[in-house]
Amino acid sequence: MIRKSDLGKHAVVRALALCVLASGISVGAANAGPRGDKAQETLAKYEKTGETQNCLSLRAVRDTDALDDYTLLVEAGGSIYLNELSGRCIGLEREQRYTRRSTQARMCRGDIIQVIDINGTPLGSCSLGDFEKLNEVPETEES
Repeated sequence: MIRKSDLGKHAVVRALALCVLASGISVGAANAGPRGDKAQETLAKYEKTGETQNCLSLRAVRDTDALDDYTLLVEAGGSIYLNELSGRCIGLEREQRYTRRSTQARMCRGDIIQVIDINGTPLGSCSLGDFEKLNEVPETEES
């Protein structure tokens, strides 16, 4: 049951939802944050496949590259995966190092990562998103 005092709250929520819809912003794009030049340049070399995985085996992970404070590229099992983090991981692009606490030998959606600086001081933290497989875009020959 909606009380008269709650009507104003519901109107505000509806108005905000309409603003988001009208602006054309998707929730995924909003979470991804602003892409820096490095991220845009790197991601232009790939296309999203729509194939996602919740977890990747740590044995399969060969490399991770923080494109910015919102995005990780993960090389695992001969494939490249995009991980759009749940929010900004302050310092991730600059430091390129993080810790992850887990008893599992897998990186999974929802795992919390903590950025650390060169001295081991903790900086920002965030959680991993889904791992979306990427395909390389074939190079085009210029005429």
